[in-house]
This record gives sequence, C-alpha cells and structure tokens, in this order.
Amino acid sequence: MIGAPAGSARRGQTQHVNEGEAEWVVTFGDLMSLLFCFFVLLTTLSTAPKNCNGLVQYLEQNRELYRNFELRNSKLECVITLPSDYLFQTGQDRVQRPALERLRPLVRNIIQLPEHQNDLIIVEGHTDNLPIRTSRFPSNWELSSARATNVAAFMRDVGLPSARMSVRAYAESRPKVPYVDAVGNTLRGRELDDARRANRRVEIILINPPTRPEEYGVLFR
Repeated sequence: MIGAPAGSARRGQTQHVNEGEAEWVVTFGDLMSLLFCFFVLLTTLSTAPKNCNGLVQYLEQNRELYRNFELRNSKLECVITLPSDYLFQTGQDRVQRPALERLRPLVRNIIQLPEHQNDLIIVEGHTDNLPIRTSRFPSNWELSSARATNVAAFMRDVGLPSARMSVRAYAESRPKVPYVDAVGNTLRGRELDDARRANRRVEIILINPPTRPEEYGVLFR
C-alpha cells in the first residue's frame, strides 16, 4: 500500500489545526460581545433616572393649578417643591386652606400611580435666612420642622401610609438659591427677596431605597 506523501499529511494537519483555532476565536469573540452588551445594559439601567412620568403628566394637565410648583428627578428620587408662601403665612406653620385644596388631588394622584406604590415619602422643611425668635418657634429649625410635619400629617390624612413617611427639617442650612452672586457679593434688594422666596419651601421626596437590611453593607457591629 502506497502511503500519502509526508508533505500532504503535514498540510492536512496544519489546515485542521488552523480551522480549530479559528472556531475558538469566533466563539471567544461572540462571548466578549455578549458580555459587552450585558454590561452596557447594566450600566444604562443603573444610571437611568427615577420614573416620574406619571407626576409629569398630572402636573402638565393641571399646569394652571400648580404653576408655582416644581418637579425634578435624580437617579433615585422624584422631588416636588412646594413654595412656602403658597402654603403658609409668614412665620406660621399652619397650612392655608386654599393650599390644602390644591394639595389633596396631588397626594391622591401619588397614591394611585403604580410607579410610586412602594416609595418612601420624605417631607423636608426649608426656611430663608431671616431669623425667627418667638415662644412657639425659637429658631428656623423649629419652624421648618413644624411646617414639614404639618404637610406630612395632611398627606397621611389623605391616605398615604404613615409607615412610609418621614420628616426632615433643614431651617436655612440648604438654600436652593445662594445668597451671593457669581463673584461672591451678598445679594441685595429685589434679588435678595427673590432668593429668600425660592428658599422658603417644603419638598416632597419620593424615593425607593433598599428595603431589606441585608441589602446594606454592615461596616461596624
């Protein structure tokens, strides 16, 4: 029996090896492509802002009723800003009746929106930088706390579960608008009045944080 030439055998072996290597490279490339798509999708989902679309639609449909309100969002939160001048009289914490009539349908809308069914609700009170000193409110801390508490209590009475609610008070410590201009000069006159008006506010924050203790990393025990 006449055997095949040695050169032909080597060429056959080489061709078989090259085909095997090519198949491996293709498979590895497909795997890398899938992993890349997975991480792109994961990054997109992790950085997508919180869904506030239902609130946007409701406020747009009732723009005239809520024209002094503001809605903004971040990765984890929807933040509704309520101007204090609309909510309260100067130096007082009792929510005015016309404000309650506008707040009630907004709170009911929050309750009905599926994307906020599990949200925690934080009500924050903020004041301007004018000091207050009365028997009821020795400082802006007490005033901002009482205002946020009264808004939260109203929301609870409308139907939001109190177990999902909390209150924060910041007094004048977190202004929305700075009291200085771009070069650091203190605002005066109308500009100062406008800044103070913007900083007197109550903010309703809708947030969906981790709800189970095991989702938090324990750093000290």
